[in-house]
Amino acid sequence: MKKSRKTRKALCFCAAVLAASMMFPACSTSPSESSSAPGSSAESASSTASEATISAPEVSGVKIEDLDAGGTLTGQYEGKKVVIGTRQGEMENGLKAIAPYFEEASGATVEINAFPEANYMDKVQLDLSSGHTFDVICMPVAFVHGFAESGFLQEIGQYTQDESLASPNLDLDDFIPSLLETYGMYKGTFYALPFKPDVQLLFYRKDLFEDEDIQADFKEKTGNELKVPETIDELYETAAYFTKSLNPDSPVEYGYNMMGFGNARFTFTFGGKDVDANFAPGFNNEAGVKAMGTFLELSKYCTPEWQQFDFDGANNYFAQGEVAMMEQWPGLSKVCEAEGSKVAGKVGYALTPEATPTLGGWSIALSKSSDDPELGYKFMEYVTSKDMELIKIESGNDPCRTSNYERPEIAESNPIYPVLGESLSHAKILADFDVPFISSKLNDLEEQTIDSVVKGEKTPEEAIESFAASVTEEVKAAGLAE
Repeated sequence: MKKSRKTRKALCFCAAVLAASMMFPACSTSPSESSSAPGSSAESASSTASEATISAPEVSGVKIEDLDAGGTLTGQYEGKKVVIGTRQGEMENGLKAIAPYFEEASGATVEINAFPEANYMDKVQLDLSSGHTFDVICMPVAFVHGFAESGFLQEIGQYTQDESLASPNLDLDDFIPSLLETYGMYKGTFYALPFKPDVQLLFYRKDLFEDEDIQADFKEKTGNELKVPETIDELYETAAYFTKSLNPDSPVEYGYNMMGFGNARFTFTFGGKDVDANFAPGFNNEAGVKAMGTFLELSKYCTPEWQQFDFDGANNYFAQGEVAMMEQWPGLSKVCEAEGSKVAGKVGYALTPEATPTLGGWSIALSKSSDDPELGYKFMEYVTSKDMELIKIESGNDPCRTSNYERPEIAESNPIYPVLGESLSHAKILADFDVPFISSKLNDLEEQTIDSVVKGEKTPEEAIESFAASVTEEVKAAGLAE
């Protein structure tokens, strides 16, 4: 998802950290420094594996059978250790859930170094550049691309194509194509595997959309049937109907809600993109101008407070029950169903209008300085395999593979999954600007640009022209273009 302001500052700090790492002694991290969460160190993970032979678990009625990577893990890494760097929270917990199974099958010890959101970027960046502790990193996609640009990552195609090493069950084609392309590739080189997907969905009040009286009133007022919007024009019409200042009969105050911070979808709604392969602006065209205009229109149907909302603020407001629709990351579903929510059991999920959802997510990649890249690769392969990725669902890491969304037991385990799988197949462009070193700075410029349009300080045309010039200037300053 779009980063919190704290995390995005870390992204912007990336180039400075890289420079500093060349000036100071190597900085490595130990498990005791990395996380206070129990079980995050090699000691606690390995003790679980050594107590007893691990039996095949079940997830939502699916028995996990591929515990040895198609027979390629036979305890041959006994006495070795694989070290992972990531952030505390869902990613850490997902890795910890799978680690005992990998240890049992491979013989290796797994050490997970997980850091708080405030400094995980700094820790991983410094280690990759000078500490050389981590064999594997699990990080947001935009970060992984930046590390690839810096030369910190190993290309993994040599391992996936090695029939004597790779699992016969690897099946790269099973990854949702947009994820493998965006999460795994950088400038045509294969660097990473998808670990945790993220994509924006359309959340809507299904209780309102299914109400026969509201349906009849909508038909009378608009001449159209009330349905979940599939186009931007339908979104405008429906949002206007559910905005009480425009329709006093609306059952809610506002037809739409959005974040004031971290909202980048304008660029992609009508076929635009952030930058091209050479980091030149890809939005300074008719598509970009038209899409920027969507913010002017949609802001009419939002609470005046929307510009102050970050991810949590926007979610909490939606859960209070006074909004009909919102495009948001999947995490909103948990807020809607949490204790105290006024919309529990009343929210439906759909593909975003125009079928152009914004993509986020996390990748797992191999450090170029790994002392045992073969072991590191096998760990990456294992935690992203068809069966094993089901184990990390409970910790908040949804599947990245098509086959898992097609398993009836998995699809039925979470009402959001059918829409999530479809949305991931449509999403192609990251919410964060996919430009190494300066992604956070460009995200901030984007927010300022949107703000100038909403406040009437610039027309969409003026804002796009100015924004494109700023992006070009920043890219050149970063040494990414002439």
